[in-house]
Amino acid sequence: DGKRMTRNCISMLAANPTLTDLPVHVVMSGKQNGEVDKHLAWASSTLAKSGFEVETAYLPGDPEQQITQAIADREIDMLVMGAYSRSPLKSLFLGSKTNDLLRASKVPTVTVHL
Repeated sequence: DGKRMTRNCISMLAANPTLTDLPVHVVMSGKQNGEVDKHLAWASSTLAKSGFEVETAYLPGDPEQQITQAIADREIDMLVMGAYSRSPLKSLFLGSKTNDLLRASKVPTVTVHL
């Protein structure tokens, strides 16, 4: 989504040379905001410069449904995501995509809150 948490998550992965043998699928979902291509290109470039094999995709629609479907379709073994960009109080009233994905994910999930 291009938010600070997500960018920090991508940067953290890119800085870890022990993970470069793993394929990475960078998936964005939700409303198209005109910046999706820029965010996906940045993530792909950042990871590729560190030696990762990267596949990117924008999947319009509900993030919970689209990302869990992408995990199943692509046989992804683990979900890593930036998490909790809202305060707990805002999340209580507005909801949390992080919590939605944690509940829906059928694979081990790592959340990064930097």
